[in-house]
Amino acid sequence: MHTQLPSVVDGLVLCFVFVYGLVFGSFLNVVGYRLPRGESLVRPGSHCPVCQRRLRWFELVPVFSWLMLRGRCRTCSAPISLWYPLIELTTGCLFAATYLRLPLGDWPQMLAWGAFWLLLMASVATDASSMRIPDVLTLPGAVLMLIASGALRIQGWWWAFVGALVCGGGMFLIHLFARGQMGLGDVKLFLSIGAMLGAVGGLESLVLAALYGTCIGVFLRVLRRVSKREPIPFGPFIAMGAITVAVYGSEITRWYVGLVTPFG
Repeated sequence: MHTQLPSVVDGLVLCFVFVYGLVFGSFLNVVGYRLPRGESLVRPGSHCPVCQRRLRWFELVPVFSWLMLRGRCRTCSAPISLWYPLIELTTGCLFAATYLRLPLGDWPQMLAWGAFWLLLMASVATDASSMRIPDVLTLPGAVLMLIASGALRIQGWWWAFVGALVCGGGMFLIHLFARGQMGLGDVKLFLSIGAMLGAVGGLESLVLAALYGTCIGVFLRVLRRVSKREPIPFGPFIAMGAITVAVYGSEITRWYVGLVTPFG
């Protein structure tokens, strides 16, 4: 991890990486809306799904355009989901954090973690849009993350495979016991999470995802933003748990071991 930003150039690179993440996040919003509906990711160009008006360039600036338009279409005033700026901003922050935490010059691992963030955020976008995470994201993503984690020694081949097996298998058992309330898209996403975070990290992220989901779900229901029977997508909470473990996993493990160890 960087101890300091050694130069103005490094600060400019950090800004560039952040902006790059914002742009990728903007594209993920397109993926999240169009992929579950079987639409092309390229054509037609970006447009309002309600009035079908083609968007101008100043309406496509990540985060800023949503703020400028106050979350509504400029023509028909249709609401623009808060998920759009959240996904853009989160992706930008993840890219910047990866640059800060990894040693300078370790571009292969940066690319691997960047691909992992894109997979997580694309899953969030599709789940928030359609309540499902398509196989075209999760299955190729699992293969890519397994190869990256093994080849770049993020976990190593053996532990990446065990992590994917334990996390994916554990989620599949939950899917069976939950009688389908836990989607198979969530199960397949955990193959990638287990490969990148390992078995322990993947299971920690699942516990955190359940905690986040419970707390936020109760909060939204208390505020009556969602009804008691209205389903809430679990993908965003899975991403929150995985990001928390990826960034603070060692600290969480040390805290937990100290908590359960009598003389910790």
